[in-house]
Amino acid sequence: MKRILYLAFAVLLSSCLSEKNADPGKPATFVRYFNGGNDDYAKVAEETSDGGIILLGTTKIVSLTDSSKIKLIKTDNYGNLLFQKVYPANFKSKINLSGNAMIQLASGGFMVIGNYIQSTRTDLFILEVNSQLDSVKSRRVDFSAFGITESILGQAIQLNTNGNFLVLGSLKDVTKTSNNMVLAELDKSNFSVIWARAYGNGESSLANKIYLDGSNNVFWSGTVTRNSSTPDIRIVKTAQNSIGTISDQFFGKAEFEEEANDICRYGYGFAIVGSTNESPTGTLGDQNIIFKIIAQDGITELLSKSIAASSDTDTGNSISSVRGGLVILGTVKVAEQDDYFLTKYDAFGNQVWTTPRIFGNTSKNDRGASVRQLTDGSLLVLGTTDFGGVKTMMLMKADSEVNIE
Repeated sequence: MKRILYLAFAVLLSSCLSEKNADPGKPATFVRYFNGGNDDYAKVAEETSDGGIILLGTTKIVSLTDSSKIKLIKTDNYGNLLFQKVYPANFKSKINLSGNAMIQLASGGFMVIGNYIQSTRTDLFILEVNSQLDSVKSRRVDFSAFGITESILGQAIQLNTNGNFLVLGSLKDVTKTSNNMVLAELDKSNFSVIWARAYGNGESSLANKIYLDGSNNVFWSGTVTRNSSTPDIRIVKTAQNSIGTISDQFFGKAEFEEEANDICRYGYGFAIVGSTNESPTGTLGDQNIIFKIIAQDGITELLSKSIAASSDTDTGNSISSVRGGLVILGTVKVAEQDDYFLTKYDAFGNQVWTTPRIFGNTSKNDRGASVRQLTDGSLLVLGTTDFGGVKTMMLMKADSEVNIE
């Protein structure tokens, strides 16, 4: 497969890897790197209501064993740094936090969901920051009053119609086959738990988004493994504060492994991306990217497509609904190193771009995190790049065809 390397990556490779951009300006497209000297793992980048960009990631402190902090970076529309904060702000703090998902508030601030990590357990953690990324309030959420005492990973957050927050978590012990997914409502004023429900049906890992339909039912996606069988992609639908689910649908073939990493709205339904060991010919092969389109009922599979992006290991990391179809961000292995991979498909599973875009550092590993379409039609790509053994956040804004000017 043809390998496409953007000149911007080679140019920026020799620039100073600091969080003060070496060449601020107002480019229509750009590639920026953000790093403060520790390992920074990118999670998601979103367009903000004021036309800027916000990045969420986790920083691992090199000097402190296993120490991690939530990291937020806000830039203007041109990728120039405005604010950057870590939580806790004290790098020597023994509190370990990681970030998984975020939403913007009407106030201009942001809500982050992630994990409060200890040696013996992990708890769901929620953090509110203002538009300058200053901490407003936070809470380590305790579900014990609802009979949920195990370690919980905070996965996704969504605003409820009443202004409270819906949060989704999964038990850290994924081998637990019952009550291993947790959906809860948190009070907007103090983040106390209003109600919490646990669901199960096989070992579970979950994607980092939840959605509401017109009846306020909740949807989420993930991966399920039942009775030591091969994993399948799943979509769960439930009414809020309900004892049981409305549906818990599995998508997969018995002989293949299928795992979901991301979900987005597509039309009235959903699109899911992940990985599979099914080749495009329907036979067993190396790990490939898979994407599915699911109807609005969360039950009917409309399309499933396996993509062999390389001859080695490929993973679908993020999927986004864009004008004219779906853009998929993945990670592919080329010449023994990982690179970013972008491709576009229409609603019928036809490849829109004749040649997928493969790009990254010429001698380092890159891993995709998120892809979004901005209001001006351009694409925003976030990933993690390895520079000299240090993980660094990479932010790219490209035109709708993934060109860098």
